Amino acid sequence: MSSLWSSRSLLASVVFLLAGVCAADAAPAGPVFAGHRAVYEMRLADRTDRSEVAAASGRLVYEFSGSVCEGWASRFRMVTRLDPTEGASRLTDLRTTNFEAGDGKSFDFVNETRLDGAVTEESKGHAVRDGESIRVHLDRPEEKDVVLPAAVRFPTAHMREIVALAEAGKSFAEIDLYDGSDRGEKTYRTSIAIGREASEPDDAEPDEPAARSDLLAGHRRWPVEIAFFDLAAKSAGEATPDYQLRFLLYDNGVSRRMRFDYGSFVLRADLSSLEALPAASCP
Repeated sequence: MSSLWSSRSLLASVVFLLAGVCAADAAPAGPVFAGHRAVYEMRLADRTDRSEVAAASGRLVYEFSGSVCEGWASRFRMVTRLDPTEGASRLTDLRTTNFEAGDGKSFDFVNETRLDGAVTEESKGHAVRDGESIRVHLDRPEEKDVVLPAAVRFPTAHMREIVALAEAGKSFAEIDLYDGSDRGEKTYRTSIAIGREASEPDDAEPDEPAARSDLLAGHRRWPVEIAFFDLAAKSAGEATPDYQLRFLLYDNGVSRRMRFDYGSFVLRADLSSLEALPAASCP
């Protein structure tokens, strides 16, 4: 997300963190994710002396359902209040709804950013993978067609690939991501670092009461860090990420202990509530 306050991208990173469910006895190869509704409480975790952000608070709600057979549907909303060192606070409301085909061949999305109640950015479109490329038809903010490289992943496929890498013992990868954010024309190159699998029986923090949820019990987990680069800028030699995301990733697609690093300040998102959604089974 180029900027949490001017673009929905920040949530795209969250959207592919969470994910979908398929019956284990019928699931095709690949990670089996859990349909769920997760609530995160957000606050300022750190800031530099030069940061214009003095305080922050908010809530992030994410819902995911579906299966690899039927496709995955997700809804995301994050409302954040930023208190600057000078001036009045600003309220940012980021919303996204999307549907991704289980075979990765299509992706529908609607994204909206509101600042103090007024819509400041939106995108709506449909992407189709045709083998040699990905063709995106945008309805908003203006009707337009965009062509993307075939190697680009959509959010759920992106996260499933990260889990598969972690399960295989890999520690680094680069994957291109498209989530429909930033007017529907931006693609990210994500540099992914995967840490050693957590081995302790429980590492729950006091600020994350939902970490002890039955939905997480017995599942493998890894610390993950992702740097998001504007693919066009990186191709031109730019090496500074738009932002970085750190989180603890479970093998069923649930994430917690999230940290959004924007350089001059860091937001943390603590998992306060987690509930399973009805499972969709593959035929």
